[in-house]
Amino acid sequence: MPYVTRNHVKIYYEYLLSSTAPPSADTLLIIHGAGLELRSWDLIIPYLEQHYHILRYDLRGHGLSDRGTEQLSWELLFADTLFLVNSLGISTFYAAGHGAGSICVVLLGAYRPEMVLGITLHSIPLFFPKSTADKLTAHRKSLVDNHSMQRLADYIIPLITLYETDSPQIKMLYESFNKVAPATYLDLWDGFAAIHDDIFAQLKRNTRPVAIISGNLDPIYPPYLSGLQTAYIRNSQCMTILNASNMTFYDQPEETGRQMHHFFQNGNISPQSEDAFLQALHSELFEMLHGQPDTVPAKLLRVDLMGQFQVFVGGEKIIEGWNRRYAKQLLMYLILNPSVTREQLCDDLWGEVAAGKARHNLRMYLTHLRKLLQDEHNGFLSLDKGHIYMNGKIQCDLKTFIEQIDEALSEQNTHQKQLLCTRLFDVLHPGSLRTLNDDWILSLRSRLEDKLFTLSLFMSEHCSMQGALAEAIKYMEWAVHFQPDHEDLQVRIDNLYMKYNKQT
Repeated sequence: MPYVTRNHVKIYYEYLLSSTAPPSADTLLIIHGAGLELRSWDLIIPYLEQHYHILRYDLRGHGLSDRGTEQLSWELLFADTLFLVNSLGISTFYAAGHGAGSICVVLLGAYRPEMVLGITLHSIPLFFPKSTADKLTAHRKSLVDNHSMQRLADYIIPLITLYETDSPQIKMLYESFNKVAPATYLDLWDGFAAIHDDIFAQLKRNTRPVAIISGNLDPIYPPYLSGLQTAYIRNSQCMTILNASNMTFYDQPEETGRQMHHFFQNGNISPQSEDAFLQALHSELFEMLHGQPDTVPAKLLRVDLMGQFQVFVGGEKIIEGWNRRYAKQLLMYLILNPSVTREQLCDDLWGEVAAGKARHNLRMYLTHLRKLLQDEHNGFLSLDKGHIYMNGKIQCDLKTFIEQIDEALSEQNTHQKQLLCTRLFDVLHPGSLRTLNDDWILSLRSRLEDKLFTLSLFMSEHCSMQGALAEAIKYMEWAVHFQPDHEDLQVRIDNLYMKYNKQT
């Protein structure tokens, strides 16, 4: 099987040479979406292969490609894509991407415009406003279990295609999802949220011909989103494929292939008129879309959970009301679970209360919380019948601290790990986790303490080897703090004190 190897990571690809087009025909690079694999393009290949050589590959951690050990990011995936086309000696090509795979295509057009002849973006995940993207990301993450993609697949697959549940086409999509590790999928969506605004900015500066293609029955990225996107993006147009959902190339491969080929050969053909009135008719709208600044800057919601509970909206501290109607517990829960079903929230916080009464109480508690957060003007909470979402500009010291713990644990370089641990313990004090004392959050606190115990032992051993015995004792005392009943810690700390006394 064909692979290219980049930094010890094997990337599976297929380069299909057209049997009907001349050898000099252009190459079409196609990139699948998150959770899928190159086989998701199988049905459209016969129609595209009539005109182009087809290059397709599996993203890292998808299909037959390795995951690698590096932190997944869209910059890394873009570099993989560039490495692949360069390895095959392809200097120019057309490019098509589906869903999150469209992001790689956008980056190619932005950073290597001399290579890209034209672009089609199929159901690209760009939203207005940005908070919508955050909500989608949080919702996707809430559907991923630690060890299985099944629940996510059960939710996503019926939305992205019109095929019947028991069809071979649906079975193939489930097979693709099951090849992807949950952590890989989550990393991709975290990366998507982080890069969303930059992708949008790159598209606004785009110089290559772009077609945004959507299905008229797509519930995730409906066609009106394509219209909004093309209003912002120069040299672009939108196309709607009838009787198709999100994967137009799966539901209607022949028509999608025909439209793609027509676009690649003709570019963007817009209606022109020399009539001055018609030229000016929509100019104000486009000036507004391209140049109007945000009228009201979004306020920052800052929630401090380490040591003491504090809430600030737009820099102003919200003092009163947190001890009424479970406001404090509810906000803490939503900060740590920004996309959750009402049922799950009620079960976690008030599992002993009858379900009907808990849901009724939740409505009252949410009304009180929204008043405290001045949510009518700030929009931090989004509610529907079944779900609750936190969105907007939100900062939480505990979430940042958790990310830093995980970063330190995963760091392989000893020197860098030491620096990360020093940063962690410099802000830590014995009461840092005391606010995490409700039943629903005790398991999180326990996990954090276990991780900090591991890091404190690492730091103690590292400092001891460097002869910094005072520091080694300090970190061993942290280890005792996190696991006071650990049997041999007292012996280890006594030994450190003996060495320290001899040294001094």
